[in-house]
Amino acid sequence: MHSQAYELGRILRFLRVSPFVAYVCISIAVIGCSSGSLSRQQIRDASAAEQSVTKPFSNSDTRIRFQFAHIRNVEYDGFALPILSPDGCSAAVQISSAADWRTLLAGVDGGVPDSGRIAIAPLCADTNAPLLPVAGNDLLIGRSCDSAGFLVESPRVDGARWIGKVSWQGGEPIWLVADQDVNAFASLGPAGEIAWCHRRRDVEKFSIQVKRGDAIQEIPPPEDGTWFTPSFSSDGKFLYALRLRDGVLAACAFPISQTISTTPIISIDLSWRADARMAYQTVIPLRTGGESSDQRLYFFHPRFSRIAIWNPLNNRVALTSPTCSAAMAISSTQIVTTSAKQLSIESAAVEGGSKDATQSTAIIESLWIPIGRGTGSMILVVQPGRGTLNIARIDLNPPEK
Repeated sequence: MHSQAYELGRILRFLRVSPFVAYVCISIAVIGCSSGSLSRQQIRDASAAEQSVTKPFSNSDTRIRFQFAHIRNVEYDGFALPILSPDGCSAAVQISSAADWRTLLAGVDGGVPDSGRIAIAPLCADTNAPLLPVAGNDLLIGRSCDSAGFLVESPRVDGARWIGKVSWQGGEPIWLVADQDVNAFASLGPAGEIAWCHRRRDVEKFSIQVKRGDAIQEIPPPEDGTWFTPSFSSDGKFLYALRLRDGVLAACAFPISQTISTTPIISIDLSWRADARMAYQTVIPLRTGGESSDQRLYFFHPRFSRIAIWNPLNNRVALTSPTCSAAMAISSTQIVTTSAKQLSIESAAVEGGSKDATQSTAIIESLWIPIGRGTGSMILVVQPGRGTLNIARIDLNPPEK
């Protein structure tokens, strides 16, 4: 467990970095939960577990029924959000990490985390069961998972960086990319693909490597720029990546067919005063969960300070409500959004129409962050405390009593 002085130092540093990270860290300071205990607000929230609640959907005749239930508290490093298994029954949690920004960004001057420990929290059968350990003390939790396991990264003492995959049962990582180079920001695709950023240890600019089956294709670094955080659309038709060049951050879309074009079909500028930290934070607040036919990119827009949805087919951006700092798509028409004061369900913003969501309803009137979906109509959310995460589930279609 980090000391209070160390936690306060992290909070003050992160408050100068990102709106999303800032409000998460503010919540850590304000909530002040001790390990294993619930605040009065959480107790009030947990009381909803005993009954189904129905609330109106603003500006419409629709009503939303839901049921909230607290699952468990787990220790975490005060920064990284958990990765949730597709069935919602396991959460991979960064228990401890002293990684600084140089390490998180896989820069040429990055180092090895002093204590990069990850564990897996059971969330279904026995929520009081001990955490499942993951072997390794230099691991950083990744950005992606599938039914078999989740991705991790391991900065090495010699400056290299490996990408591995850990089973949902814990144990040793299986190393997917392990060489003398720097490999970072990996993401899995819907058909088993994997994309990641790659550079030699003495080179600053990242290329993108995409492995499909046994074939690996490389997208070279952009002229006078670098790539960050590649990801796949839910329908598998696009590879997305962020391009940083001369302070300009842009989202780029590459069409996927038999091969992947080395030139993006389209791009859109997100900021003209960006750096690597901004690129990293653009994708931090997002969790998948939308329909498999969705080809759009969800991200935190640095200029508008809210979650945005970009459709490369018409090059239009739709914005969520102004206070939305994190989100998860639950269908093509609805998303779960987080603000500092509440967790809400709102209608997906109309592309080319109003820039603010017009229909929404608050589900929980305190800070909760969606991390993924379980089976059926279940979504899982976390509430950050001081060194702990409170994990809960929300059923959006509870049985009638």
